[in-house]
Amino acid sequence: MSTRTIRLTVTVVLAAMLGSCTNIKDDGKRTRTEGALGGAFLGALAGAGIGALTGRGASGIIAGAVAGAAAGGVGGYAYGDHVAKKKAAYKSTEQWLDACIAQARATNQKARNYNSSLSAKISKLRSEVAAAKSSGNSRVLQQKKSEIQKLQKESTKEMQKLDNEIKLQQDVLGEKQSPALKQEVISLRSTRGTMSSNYDRLASLNREIDV
Repeated sequence: MSTRTIRLTVTVVLAAMLGSCTNIKDDGKRTRTEGALGGAFLGALAGAGIGALTGRGASGIIAGAVAGAAAGGVGGYAYGDHVAKKKAAYKSTEQWLDACIAQARATNQKARNYNSSLSAKISKLRSEVAAAKSSGNSRVLQQKKSEIQKLQKESTKEMQKLDNEIKLQQDVLGEKQSPALKQEVISLRSTRGTMSSNYDRLASLNREIDV
């Protein structure tokens, strides 16, 4: 089974489940449920990506998707519960929106800092891999390959965090339009794109090492 097929299946099933959330009248319950389902969806996709790195083919991808969905669902529910409680604590919609904007901004800054650090690590690894190739040092190449794969798994988790944040803030925009929050979501997406590019750089470098 291909990664594309798994992603399509996960998307269809969870999209149907998310659609059922519209029937939940209680705002807090709906927020928690949407968080759990959204987390499961993103976790399944991230898990499938990590599973592909194991080299076990379809079985590794499926196992990763299942594990990711379970972990993502738990994490998504916890986050949704946190959001629901925070929302209930504010006296006005304006205060709630201000808090959401501040949270999005803080998450974005943290992700940008991670991107900057990751870019530096990738540049260093590329130089080290080139030197090891030049000298024919297979031991160092194997070590660098392990480091690269570790960073791939780490960055996959960081992208999942960003995806969760983007989805939650989009849910807020679905309830109440806010130009300021919309701009923060656009900025989050841009940061997510940079992180994805860094992941692609890691994947490319990993493929270059044949040991």
